[in-house]
Amino acid sequence: MTRSLRRARARGQSLVEYAIITAALMGFTVMGWPFLVQLLNALQKYFGSIYYVIQSPIP
Repeated sequence: MTRSLRRARARGQSLVEYAIITAALMGFTVMGWPFLVQLLNALQKYFGSIYYVIQSPIP
């Protein structure tokens, strides 16, 4: 195999790997969206409760 053909195959392999990893990340993001929404809502409630405790008149 010539050297240029090896480089072309290596470049093609890295492009395929990049596409697979990107597709997997996008798929996990879409599939995990409801869970992510629940996590963000829980975080909002947590920070709201901290704010409530800080603002309470009782020391």
